[in-house]
Amino acid sequence: MKTIKTISWLLLSVFLWVAAAGQTAKDLPKRMTFAVEISGVLCGYSEMTISSTEKDGRKLLSINTEALVKQRALGGNVELIITEHALITPETELPVFVEQRFKTNAEIYSCTKFDNGVAYFTTAENGEPREIKLPDDVILENPLSFPHLMNDFIGGDANQKTYKVFDFQSGEIISKTYKRIGEEQLELAGANYNATVLEEFNHQTGITTKLWLDKKNSHALKISTSNRLIYLADESLKKRIQVVDVDNLLFARVNKVIANVHAISSMRIEASIQSEGEIITTESLNFPGQKFEGTVSNNLIEGVFEVERQHYTGENAPSFPPHFSDEKLKKYLEPERLIESDHPVLVEEAQRITADSKDAWEATVKLSTWVGENIMGAIPGGTSAINTYNTREGECRSHSRLLAAFCRAVGIPARLSIGCMYISYAGGCFYQHAWTEVYMGDAGWVAIDATAHEFDFVDAGHIRLGEKTSFNPKAMKILDYQMENESADNTVPEKYKKYLGNYPFEERNSIFKILYQDGSLAVDIPNAQVLALNPPDENGVFYPTVTRQLNFSFGNDIYGNISTMKLQQVIPLGKKFEQDSIPSDVPDEIRPLVGNYWFAQARADFKVVYENGILAFKNPLTNETVKLPKHTESGLWKDELGKNEVEFERNDANEVVRMYVYVNVYLKKQIEL
Repeated sequence: MKTIKTISWLLLSVFLWVAAAGQTAKDLPKRMTFAVEISGVLCGYSEMTISSTEKDGRKLLSINTEALVKQRALGGNVELIITEHALITPETELPVFVEQRFKTNAEIYSCTKFDNGVAYFTTAENGEPREIKLPDDVILENPLSFPHLMNDFIGGDANQKTYKVFDFQSGEIISKTYKRIGEEQLELAGANYNATVLEEFNHQTGITTKLWLDKKNSHALKISTSNRLIYLADESLKKRIQVVDVDNLLFARVNKVIANVHAISSMRIEASIQSEGEIITTESLNFPGQKFEGTVSNNLIEGVFEVERQHYTGENAPSFPPHFSDEKLKKYLEPERLIESDHPVLVEEAQRITADSKDAWEATVKLSTWVGENIMGAIPGGTSAINTYNTREGECRSHSRLLAAFCRAVGIPARLSIGCMYISYAGGCFYQHAWTEVYMGDAGWVAIDATAHEFDFVDAGHIRLGEKTSFNPKAMKILDYQMENESADNTVPEKYKKYLGNYPFEERNSIFKILYQDGSLAVDIPNAQVLALNPPDENGVFYPTVTRQLNFSFGNDIYGNISTMKLQQVIPLGKKFEQDSIPSDVPDEIRPLVGNYWFAQARADFKVVYENGILAFKNPLTNETVKLPKHTESGLWKDELGKNEVEFERNDANEVVRMYVYVNVYLKKQIEL
């Protein structure tokens, strides 16, 4: 489980983009502050500063905006920061330059310059821009005014109108339709306003937004969409910001625990889902392996899904490298924003991984396996394909984008699938998820899920909604399901009986349980989920089927009975480029290890130091210094009690880029009386 639906950067960009709309150059304030709420919780703000500047002999307005939103999902904190710099001509109120950055632990960047009816758009800082010729009737939105809405709706009598609008995130010309809702009086930031209320529908994203515009100047006073709200406020709100838990927005609980998710062969689900993104139809929800009966109205999906597991085994797979000439596949072979399939590093690595593949399917499975086994689960993730590759961590979309980039880099058409997946978290639920589809010639599009370690298939707990959409569940219910091994005898095999039982974790007053469910050994993690386990490896270590960041092993007493369980969690921390100075007495072989390492999910710096002749790391979460006096031949550094082990990873230049902390917990098996 490695996904989070953070507040869509598209939605937040709408928030900050119209935050000061409608003011004229004469009466502009120097600073404006807006509150951001999610599900009624004040969890962020947007702050804009406005000043005059001069560039190339032209007088311009300079607008700098910063938005901050604090969230928590799956126990991890996610802090989203959006910054924007725009230059606007006061006379025409048209933008001449717009630069935006969306940051978690990675960054999404876009920049657009306008000149003589042409937009120069790039998604890489100092990158080569793409030229886009703008139609005469295109709207260039700006942070200061809605002149088109002021003219047509506030000053005019329009009830509904559609505009062509340049989109600053994608560099595309999209359509937005506005509909008059009515009039409303608002009291915000100690002042009263008369507002015209409009509904905006973005035809590209499928997102519907409600706008309250000041009738005097088309200033956006309040914006609402889904469970998010932004409104004019005063600076004091920044002292009241809380972290909002978004699990209830991410998960649809079904109160049915299925441990061996990989073995789900079919499932019927009654669903009510409000999706945002591309336009969804009943036809788009029906394809081989998925049947939907119900209705779709304004992307509200209500009905029953029947999902059958499709397991392609490579029959008549295209040759490798493949050669596709179908024009419909062209966009799935080319690089795009966040899927940098032309990046030299990704191209070289994809070619290395797929060397000597007999066909395109074998190459695909090799790439999928590499991504699943080498990219750690992390919230937030690497975001783009190259960032995910460099950081070696990410949530489901990060995994899926990297796999898509790898496939495209070697000529295999690939795209993302967005929808939801069943997991055993919180008593069983569906959560927003992304996976990858690859085109295999006669077999068509084949789904694979590297995040869930389903390297050559997806289980029947996946519901596909589209390529660029979202999962906002209202209600989900499992009506029926089948397991691939359901006809087999579910009696506990003799070799597994010795592991079954309770393993108390006294420090946390909880109990881990080892049980046999759905044809496999499983672990019930208290207050979390039930994970099916793979058979033990050659060292007797059990890994969950869906991740390698946890593992379990067992110890015997003098009579040969299971007496202890060792739980090991792997925590990856990337080394930061900015480092403190290293003392001169640190040995040369230790110096590359010393420095600051970033734990993204906890937003904390772990510091590796060398003190009194011993390597150690300082854990800011527990405020303790863990000494590592033991160094094994295999490269592990261990503490004296065996609770922590540390491994350092180097790149091709022999530079230390990452630290893995292996946290070991030993639990005694509860004796049955």
